[in-house]
Amino acid sequence: MLKIFIRGKYYYHLFQHHHHELLQQDCLDYALRMKLKVKATYHNSKAVEMGLRM
Repeated sequence: MLKIFIRGKYYYHLFQHHHHELLQQDCLDYALRMKLKVKATYHNSKAVEMGLRM
């Protein structure tokens, strides 16, 4: 049961990482682009962390 929960969190963070990266590519405002970059980096690090647990 715990493994299913961790796998779900992994895919959530992976999806959010890709989503923020796509938004960042189309963004024109520099400040918003930097916020999206920080969010994408956070979700990527969490996905990597979850991937190590699986």
